[in-house]
Order: sequence, then C-alpha cells, then structure tokens
Amino acid sequence: MQRPWELPAYAEPGHAVPLGGGRWRGPRALDDRCTELLAERGIRPAGKLADRSAAWWIPKEALVAPAPAADGDPLDPEWRAAWIAARIAAGVAAWQEAPPAPRMLGILNLTPDSFSDGGALLDPGGALDAEALRAASARLADEGAGMLDLGAESTRPGASPVADPEQLAVLLPAIEALADGPLPLSVDTRSAAVAEACLAAGASWVNDVSGFADPAMAPLLARTGASAVLMHMRGTPQDMRDHARYRFLMGEVADELAAAAARALLAGVAPTALVLDPGIGFAKDALQSTVLVASGGALRALGYPLMFGPSRKSYLVATADASPDDPQARDRATVEAAATCGGQGAAWLRLHRGGPALEAARAAHAASFGSRGVAV
Repeated sequence: MQRPWELPAYAEPGHAVPLGGGRWRGPRALDDRCTELLAERGIRPAGKLADRSAAWWIPKEALVAPAPAADGDPLDPEWRAAWIAARIAAGVAAWQEAPPAPRMLGILNLTPDSFSDGGALLDPGGALDAEALRAASARLADEGAGMLDLGAESTRPGASPVADPEQLAVLLPAIEALADGPLPLSVDTRSAAVAEACLAAGASWVNDVSGFADPAMAPLLARTGASAVLMHMRGTPQDMRDHARYRFLMGEVADELAAAAARALLAGVAPTALVLDPGIGFAKDALQSTVLVASGGALRALGYPLMFGPSRKSYLVATADASPDDPQARDRATVEAAATCGGQGAAWLRLHRGGPALEAARAAHAASFGSRGVAV
C-alpha cells in the first residue's frame, strides 16, 4: 500500500481527508482537462472548499492510483490529475486501516503553574518531590497508562517559556526517580537541548507541542531514533489564542501537520517514529476543539497514529457540564471525550487519570472498529 508521504509533493497542501457521504477532500484541479482526466478514474468534483482545496466524489469500488513521476510538471493537467488521484487513494487506504486499541500517556506535570495540577509534584521550595512523583506514577500505572509524560514547562494559554536549565532541574531527577519503574518515559518539551539531555538520561519519547519548531529537534530525533509526538499548534502558548482562525479546520490542521511531518522526514526522522496530535485547545477555541474530538479521526488519512489530549481542558466548560473553576472536576466530562476519541481511532490518549476514561475509550474503539476496516 502506498503511504501518503511516499507521494511527490508531500509538503504541498490539499491532503486527503474524508468529508462524509462518499466525498473526500483533495487538491483542486488545474483546469477542465484535469477534471476530465479525474472523471475517467471515477473521481468527480463535489465543490470547492474555503481553504482553497476541493471536495471530490470518489468511486465506491477500490480506488487504485499509482503515483505520478516525482519529476513531473505540476502544471501539466495529466500529471496533476494523477497526483490528485494518488493522494486521495493513499488517504483512503490509510483511513480504512483499523487503528489499534488506544493506549494511555499518563500526565505528570512537574510545574508550579500547570492549569490542572501545578505544584502537586513539587516540594514547598519548588524542587521535585520524588516520593509524590513515584506515588503518582504508580497510580497512573494502576489506571492503565502505557507510558508516562514528564513536563516541566506549562503550555497553558498565556504561559511564559521556561529556560532549559530550569526544565532540566526537575526533569532529570524525575527520570532518575522513575528509572526503575515499569513504564517508559516521554518528555514534554519544545526544546531540543532539553530533549537531548532527557533521552540520554533514559526517556524514550519526545512530546513536542510546537511541532518541532526548534530546528534542532528533528535532527536530534533522526540521530537518536527516538519516537516523537508531533502536535499541531499555531504561534506559542503566549499568543496561540490569537491564531484560532480557520477557513476549514480539518483541512488546515491536516495540511499543517503534514508539512511539519515532511520537514521531519527530510531531516531523517523515520515515519514509523511519528505520532500526530491535532492539538486540542492549542490555537483552537472551544468549538474547534470539540470538532477535533468529534471528527479528528479523519486525520488518520495522513497515515500516522493519532494522539488526542482532551483531558480536563477548558473547552469542556463550554461544551459539557464541567466546572469552570476546578479542572479536576472535569474528569467525568473527560471520560466522555475520551470515549469519543477512542471511537475516532485514537492510538494514544494523553490523560491526567486513566481507569474509566481509558476503559470508555477502548470500549468505543471496539464498537467502532472491532476486527474490521472502515467503510468509505
């Protein structure tokens, strides 16, 4: 099966995502001749989308479309028609793969100001409380976590960056404290220098909410072979709320994630090392975050496993019966959101608490996918 990133012009916009009812998003045709050539393949126009991509009706039978020559002319109608068909066919094939049952990335915030549990794992002087950390990690393991995510920089809206030495002052002792534990460790950081030190100390993954904005991050991952979560965000935590403007949310998130993945692949990162995260709450308002929870499974058409982080976030206040003042009181709403993400095909869920949330996600996954694929 051809993977989306194996096609020419992978970094170009117009990635295939399902729109429902047999329609798929893809690049726009070049001209009438290009449209005619697509029609010969059974792909018919279904309208233009606001983000300058196109909607296409696709045939119900299997869509097989070989990739055009990598050195072809994008302005040639025949080449572009073949490229559009191949991009949609690769997206359909990736989306039809039944995703694995969701696993849990358990959150361990080592910050004084995280929105949910800031300071809970620090002593009164701001240093790591190793005993509290081990107790929290044991609880998450009991609740089903498959990996633990250590973060020393809050990325809540408006949060200021934390210098590398300050992050490492708590991350490295935390990795040492959990080194003999049963679960592998991920480090939640935007800094390649922090990631490098933590990988050397024993972490296995990097969870980067900036989508590898640090130019040294992708080369580091290529060099070490570490796996990484590449998340969608616009701007920085300080100003991301100003960037929550989309013409077509799912298409733009898909294109921006794919462009970031393309840069990582160009740096030598293996595609099998990447997990994509649509970034719930990051440069997304409450409605946009809800759309990603409800429909984010469309991004499986990019061909990578997906991670969703719905846990305790403020969008739940606007869309569910959740507390505006107490993030921990949003755990019931988080269970419902986790179930929805499981039904969308999330491979990973980043959660403050497991147990019921993870069980609900796995039950929804089984109901949605079972042992079968997904119908177009």
